[in-house]
Amino acid sequence: MFKDKLSFLMVITNSTNNDLAISIPLSESCISRWRSGKRRPPKNASYIPNIIDYFYEIIVADKLEYKFNDIDIFNNTDNFKESLEKWLFDKNIVFGSDGIVNYSINSIYYYGDAGKREAVIRFLTNAKNKSNQVLLLYSDESISWMLEEKFVNVWSKLLIEVLKNRNKIKIIHTIAREYNEMFEAVSKWLPLYLTGKIEPYYYSKLRDGIVRRTIFINRDEAITSTSVGNKTDDMLNIYINDRTAVSSLRKEFNNYLTLCKPLMNVITNPEKEKITELLNTNNDNIIIDSYSLSFVSTPDSIITKIFEKNNNEKLIKPFLKRKQLLLSNLKNYTILDIINISLSFDNNIPYSFIKGEFYTKQDYINHLKNIIELLNKNDNYYVILKNVSFSSSNIYIKENTELIIENNENNTLLVSHESNIIKAFWEHYLTHNIESKDNVIKKIQNIIKENN
Repeated sequence: MFKDKLSFLMVITNSTNNDLAISIPLSESCISRWRSGKRRPPKNASYIPNIIDYFYEIIVADKLEYKFNDIDIFNNTDNFKESLEKWLFDKNIVFGSDGIVNYSINSIYYYGDAGKREAVIRFLTNAKNKSNQVLLLYSDESISWMLEEKFVNVWSKLLIEVLKNRNKIKIIHTIAREYNEMFEAVSKWLPLYLTGKIEPYYYSKLRDGIVRRTIFINRDEAITSTSVGNKTDDMLNIYINDRTAVSSLRKEFNNYLTLCKPLMNVITNPEKEKITELLNTNNDNIIIDSYSLSFVSTPDSIITKIFEKNNNEKLIKPFLKRKQLLLSNLKNYTILDIINISLSFDNNIPYSFIKGEFYTKQDYINHLKNIIELLNKNDNYYVILKNVSFSSSNIYIKENTELIIENNENNTLLVSHESNIIKAFWEHYLTHNIESKDNVIKKIQNIIKENN
């Protein structure tokens, strides 16, 4: 009975074995043995008050006293803390009545979008403390719960911690969404895709989209929910701890996965000299979004110099070929080149095609002059100027055929030929305001003037 009571307290307070172990303090393996029933704390152990203090403080802070309403010992007491100690350690006091063990430990109910966020935080918090597991994620429900501004930062940070602890993720995306919604969903995952630890899939056939489903699974826990259309107000989200139930849900997920296709090919440590082979040779309209000045507008002399400096002469030929392949589209198609520009030069402006190398002032000015030359010579070449913090990812989109996302920091490529995701990214970038060439040229000339 002690193990059941302890597990109940761990679940309702969203505590991990490590959380409790630190507060006592004891080893995490000791807590694990208590929860499995292999051992229990000795009577009158000196750390028992620490255990009670830990749970009592969380229960009071989070107003969880109502969770004990069905347990007799708590119904007529003025001293909740004293009753908690008696209930937990007295062998003669039963857990509770009316199936509270099954209700409280094996499934916990959350409601609506706020409830789903709470359940997901609990799910990821528990997952990040485990290692060498594969999380299985699928949802075709409305993603409004996920895009709430504060929550985006919470779940993305938790997922990064999950992946850092030697875990992986398989996710089935739903592509039958509005393009803006699909772009939001996929773009939020991009930093995580670029770790190379996520396998994204999609179901290629149409579904009616009326009854929708969510399944999130880790080794021992799962979240499920069902909703109708986009109506998620007060929907039921069930957090499941029962291993048999989790195993059943895992089979359901894997059965669906067999019907799916990879959404993107995640290529880790690509051979740079072979990167040209990934580019579709069919000419088409192109959008390039670079984290610095773009590769396509880089003077050949700079590309050659940087690779020679790094003893990578073998990369010069394939990179020049790649650049020429992109520029060949200008004969009959457009290139929209979105570049990240610094208004004043410093020594921390990175090249967009190699890690760890930074512009000299003269090379930066020469590159800006080359952009002006491309604008003047090519009717089909357009530039959008942005000024944001430098990252390490470039995005290449061919309108109908290809999406490539290149990360120089960890040497990873994402490549997709799925038409819906390409259109989602394409439509997103077309919402950008394109200034006249004359205005863009004047702005670049002013930057050159200021830095000369």
